[in-house]
Amino acid sequence: METDAYVEEVAMAVRGHLTRTGGEASELTLEDIAAVMGVSRSTLIRRIGHRSRLDEALARQGANVARRSARDRAVESAARLYGTYGVGEVTLEMIAADAGCTVQAIQGQAGGRDGLLAAVFDRYSPMPRVEEVLADPPADLEPAARLLYEPVLDAMMGEARVMAAMFAEIASRPGGALAVHVRENYAPRFVGLIMGWLRTHIDAGAVRDLPEKTLLSQFAGPVLARSVAALATDEHLSAAARARLAADLAEAFCRAVRT
Repeated sequence: METDAYVEEVAMAVRGHLTRTGGEASELTLEDIAAVMGVSRSTLIRRIGHRSRLDEALARQGANVARRSARDRAVESAARLYGTYGVGEVTLEMIAADAGCTVQAIQGQAGGRDGLLAAVFDRYSPMPRVEEVLADPPADLEPAARLLYEPVLDAMMGEARVMAAMFAEIASRPGGALAVHVRENYAPRFVGLIMGWLRTHIDAGAVRDLPEKTLLSQFAGPVLARSVAALATDEHLSAAARARLAADLAEAFCRAVRT
């Protein structure tokens, strides 16, 4: 069949690409493979069918096609597609095709569309890096604040537009699953982390014992206002500019709350 012949042709081209680059087949997305073939992702999918057919051909040729779970691949594909097209324009079928899995796998492993939205938000939000910083924060307040502001600015004002798509979804569907997840799960967890960090400085006498909402407003208000303005105007800042802004925000925060 013509499709079978094309799958073998793609597999050979991918093997040649991997030989030149030293990569692994399991690391290539369908978008990467389409670029190797000089076609669009949609054309590639139409001609090869499911990603599993290509993996089988690559395995026959000795390539390592061991892959991560369908959930992990779907989260990465969904983030890329959301950032490009917006949440409302992306279907589970598009995500499954990009991730090389089935819609049923996404529903079973990621909880369908709603579970996938929450997983993308959690992974691409500042939370993972905030948790990392607060696992062993600098002893001084200002360096710690700077390290906490950096991931917020990276997520909101860097090149990736994943979080812009996430917040657009929340704004358009305040009663939707993602908005509910953020209100009921994400936000309380984030607040707990920040207040736990600040409480150690309050107990040490370095930070004024202000009401929790006041402290949170002092910490989060300026960075959120700046980030929302950036999202609204599609503003991007270089890594160096984001680092300078994080330092400025940290300095202002410390002036506001130190004893």
